[in-house]
Amino acid sequence: MRSRLIVYLGLTYVVVCWGLNIVLVKSAIALLDPLVFTTLRFLAMTPLAFGLVYAMGERVAIARRDLALLGVCAACGYGIYQYLWIFGLANTSAFASSLLGATAPIFTIAIVAVLGHERVRSVRWIGAGIALIGIAVFEGAFAGHATFRIGDALTLLSSISFALYNVVTARLLSRYSPVVLVAVTLTMGMVMILPAGIPRLAHAHLATVGWRVWGPFLFAVVFPIVLTWPVWNYGISVIGAARAGLFGFLVPIVSGFSSVVLLGARFEVHQLAGAAICTVGMVLASLFGRLSVGAIWAERSMPLER
Repeated sequence: MRSRLIVYLGLTYVVVCWGLNIVLVKSAIALLDPLVFTTLRFLAMTPLAFGLVYAMGERVAIARRDLALLGVCAACGYGIYQYLWIFGLANTSAFASSLLGATAPIFTIAIVAVLGHERVRSVRWIGAGIALIGIAVFEGAFAGHATFRIGDALTLLSSISFALYNVVTARLLSRYSPVVLVAVTLTMGMVMILPAGIPRLAHAHLATVGWRVWGPFLFAVVFPIVLTWPVWNYGISVIGAARAGLFGFLVPIVSGFSSVVLLGARFEVHQLAGAAICTVGMVLASLFGRLSVGAIWAERSMPLER
C-alpha cells in the first residue's frame, strides 16, 4: 500500500506539472512561433535527460531488436505527438487543450483491451464513457453552439498518439529503466522535430524575446518531460498503462485554475459542467475500475443464506 501511495503521489505531481505547462506554453507561443519554441525546447531537454541518466548511475544500452518499438515510442510520445500538441494548443484555448488531451486514458483503455494487454472491466469502461460525455458537454454539443476547432481536432489526435505511447512504453519498461527510456526516445523524437524546426529557428528573432517567453520555456524544459516522464513511466510499470493513464483526467482541473489565474480566462457554464462530468468519470474509473457490473449484479441477486 505504501508503494502504491508513493506512485499515486508521483503521478499527481506529474499531472500538476503538465497542467501548468499547458497554460505557460500557451502564453509563450502567443509571442513566439510554436515550432521554434518546441525545437529550442527539445535541443535543451535532450542533454538534460542524459545528464539525469548518468547522475543516477545508469548506462544507456539499446538492443537492436527494440529499435522499431523505440521508434514508435519516440514518435507517439515526442515526434508526431509534439507536432499535433503544439499546433493544437496554438489553435485552441489552454483549457480546451488540457481537457481534450485528457481523453488519452480513454484511448489507452481501448488499445490495451483490444490488444489483450490488460483486462479492462465494465465499470472502468463506464467511467471512461462518462468522461467522454463530459468532453462532448464541454464542447457545447448539448448547448446548441458546438465550438469544435481545428486545434481541438489536432489535440484529440495527439491524445491518440499519447495513448499509443503509454501502451508501447509498458512493453519496453521491462527492459529499460524509466530515465533511460526517456533519454533514448527523447533523442529519437528530437531527430523527428529538427527537420521542420531548424529552418524556422534560423529566421526567428530571439533577441527580442523577453521573460514572458523564457520563463515558460525554462519550466517547459525542466519539468514536463525531464523531471516528470521518468515518474510517469515508473507509474506505468507499477500500476499498468490503463490505470496510470486515468491520472491524465486531472490535467484539465490544474489547467483550468491556472488559466484563470495566469491568463485571466473565463469559462461558460457548459464548459464547467462538462469538466465536472469528465472528472466524475475519471474518479469512477480510477476508484472502482476493478469492479464488473455483471459481478455486482450477480452478487446482489444471490439468495441470502438462512
